[in-house]
Amino acid sequence: MPDLAFLYTPLARIPELTVLDLIAVVWLVLLVTGMSWYVDTGPRCGGSASTIMRTKRMIWMEEMARREVRIMDGALIRGLQQGSSFFASTALICLGGLLAMMGQAERLAEVADSMPFAHPSGPDAFRIRLIVPVVMIVFSFFKFAWAQRLFGYCSVMIGAVPEWCAENESKALSAARDAGQLNWLAARSFARGLRGLYFTLGSLAFLIGPLALVASASAVALIIYRREFRSESRSAMLGEYGER
Repeated sequence: MPDLAFLYTPLARIPELTVLDLIAVVWLVLLVTGMSWYVDTGPRCGGSASTIMRTKRMIWMEEMARREVRIMDGALIRGLQQGSSFFASTALICLGGLLAMMGQAERLAEVADSMPFAHPSGPDAFRIRLIVPVVMIVFSFFKFAWAQRLFGYCSVMIGAVPEWCAENESKALSAARDAGQLNWLAARSFARGLRGLYFTLGSLAFLIGPLALVASASAVALIIYRREFRSESRSAMLGEYGER
């Protein structure tokens, strides 16, 4: 049986944390960046729900270019923009809550230490561990805010698409595809913000201990994988239910 005592050795510059804490944080970072790469640009990205919806968004914009009245398209974009705005506001509220928790570190550390499988830590270590979800929620906020901005740009691009006619058919189609690309970029930023929000919730387990962080972050990664590649919603996007 190997000696794992070195995992609980305090770090030189941050004695409140141990080597195991550092490993847990590195594991979280690897999962966050790894899932983003795997879903968006990995070898199986073409089969992810996000990529399938990219194709649907391009089809939507091409159909939009052929419509004389585009009120419905503008309403859909506004709905997407409002969703991004809602989650951006939610991220700010969560950030305020996490910062407030830092002010109550002494009491909350006692509660966390009393939980099963908790890794004993003092108030200083509790505050340092709170930095992880704070960083994750700030990341999510920037993604949601940028998605809201991009959906706004997309609405302008939709308004700039010329009317469909024989003379400017290619021009209208080209402008629609540009709007579709912008639509997808906004959706990608929104999806990354959601993934960041998922991992923020998972990183709260770090308050209990590093092993809890490893377990919760791994569980979040599995949930994201299932929703992107194994979910019923993905099957519906592929039209598998309509063929029955």
